[in-house]
Amino acid sequence: MKCGGITMEEKKDSYSFCFRKAGNLKIINPNEGLVGVYKRKSRSALNMLESAKEKQEDEWILDTSYYAKYFMVYALFMKVGIGSKIHDCTIFALNSLFVEEKIIDKGIYDELEKSKELRVGALYYDKNFGREEILKRAKTAPEFCLKVESVIDKLTNSDVERVRNKFKVLKNI
Repeated sequence: MKCGGITMEEKKDSYSFCFRKAGNLKIINPNEGLVGVYKRKSRSALNMLESAKEKQEDEWILDTSYYAKYFMVYALFMKVGIGSKIHDCTIFALNSLFVEEKIIDKGIYDELEKSKELRVGALYYDKNFGREEILKRAKTAPEFCLKVESVIDKLTNSDVERVRNKFKVLKNI
């Protein structure tokens, strides 16, 4: 079966560790309480982002803008009942389960992936991406979070079932 230009088997092989590693990508019970917790964490990160911007703390700008986005995506995962402990696997699942199922726009995936790359580069490799690029990522955070929150609020039972079925297909390939 083809999926985004590569077979689903090839896609799963490249992220098979996401399904094998204990406690990572797994089906869990949807949890509205945790949806609220992660939405709140996202808003908190957005508040801290404003403080980091005021103080011109570039690394914290990258961190807080990334986490504002990540936490909102994780709220989406809690809504459908998907657990993930590894950020790369969360981003893989966002694309495979939500973008490919046309529940969320590919731009959301692209933005989260780019934010993660910049954060990792700055944190672990001391790369300087320039203030303009850092502020660009920060500027996208509030709208990103609103878009994902809107998707969360509009998810239907059919959408949830479709995501969970696609998960099972990917896991069992």
